Amino acid sequence: MRTRPNIDCLSSEQLHDLREALAGLYALPASHPHGFANLAGFHGGPPTSYCRHGAPGFFTWHRAYLMAFEDALRAVRCDVTLPYWDWSSGPSTGVPAACRDATYVNRAGVTVANPLFAGPARTGGMTSRRSDIDTTPYDDLASQAQTALGAADFVSFQNQVNAVHGGVHVRTGGDMSNVPEAAFDPIFYLHHATVDRLWAQWQATHPAALPPGEATWPLAPFNRPFSTQWQVGSDVESTVAMGYRYRRWCFFLPPIRLWETVILKLPREMRSGTPSARLVVDGSVPMSRSAEIRVFVGDPGADDRTPTIGNPAFAGTIALFAGHADLDSTQPVPPPGHSGADTDQCRECARLGHTHDHDGHAQRHQRGGGEVQHVEERIDLELELAPAMGRTDAEADELTLRLVAVDVDGRPLKDLPIGEVRLETD
Repeated sequence: MRTRPNIDCLSSEQLHDLREALAGLYALPASHPHGFANLAGFHGGPPTSYCRHGAPGFFTWHRAYLMAFEDALRAVRCDVTLPYWDWSSGPSTGVPAACRDATYVNRAGVTVANPLFAGPARTGGMTSRRSDIDTTPYDDLASQAQTALGAADFVSFQNQVNAVHGGVHVRTGGDMSNVPEAAFDPIFYLHHATVDRLWAQWQATHPAALPPGEATWPLAPFNRPFSTQWQVGSDVESTVAMGYRYRRWCFFLPPIRLWETVILKLPREMRSGTPSARLVVDGSVPMSRSAEIRVFVGDPGADDRTPTIGNPAFAGTIALFAGHADLDSTQPVPPPGHSGADTDQCRECARLGHTHDHDGHAQRHQRGGGEVQHVEERIDLELELAPAMGRTDAEADELTLRLVAVDVDGRPLKDLPIGEVRLETD
């Protein structure tokens, strides 16, 4: 299951990934199925304008379109998902920070064009937005979107969101303000991801099936898998069935470390409206030994002797299962031609200009057949905290989180090296 996040929640490395994937689409010829010019042309041409801005098909066609665009991004970088621009949740001005500057500093430290700032325009050159975009407010449109979520039936909801969606296009200005050019501005896809997220949010509280006319409406030019038939509305009715969901909340935490008590300040509406809160251990650091990380919510003094069975503060365990008979995982093995001073970067990563940390994957060097083989592994480990959070004081704005590491015999481990620990919420 992929998760589409708020673009303001992306880490610097995730932003690099997104920009590199988008630049990869720009570089493809228009004749390529994943080429940006080809995909952007589906919306308003050339050669054919397929988009739906009325009923039936407004929500369903754009959901199928976003999936095709995300699939194209993932064909360039398989770890990318399409983020959303959250103009709908509260006071905001201008477009997201990642989309505001014409240039950015890439992984290699070089200043290059920012693919999120502008895309190759339909008529040549690059797209543009209104000159005062940074000070343009979207507050009233956000209020209008929140009001739409209270609509009682699908038709009314779609009509209300359609109206405010157009307001975002017009207010952003430039190429976004007219149909033939809109999808050539990369902000288009982030904007429509919020439209799709609003629909998914409304669906969660209104689970009835699509109206018949919407369910059977053909979504050209998007084929069903392994078929020459077009998808129809019912094919895109569920984001879960399509393999993705949206992350509703975004907040930044101090580093979460073993044996330290972290205080989480969560608004009450977030505590009550969060179906999922996942503690994630980044898999980019090789596991040096088998161990358990016991997680406690609401017990700041928890340690290796704190009971787990029957303890409402015990959220669960993240287990590190490690160890290889032919590998001392605590010491990296230098590839041929490398001195001990540069064992932190293998030849393949050097060729790509990536380091282990910022490439975001675990590296392991195994001995086999007399050669050193480069093996890539990354498995993030997750623990769902929502049940434990639900057992705490619902009126409190603060939660404590404590991670206790123990070895295979239950003894405390104070020096266990692990990857970044983060909290993700929906």
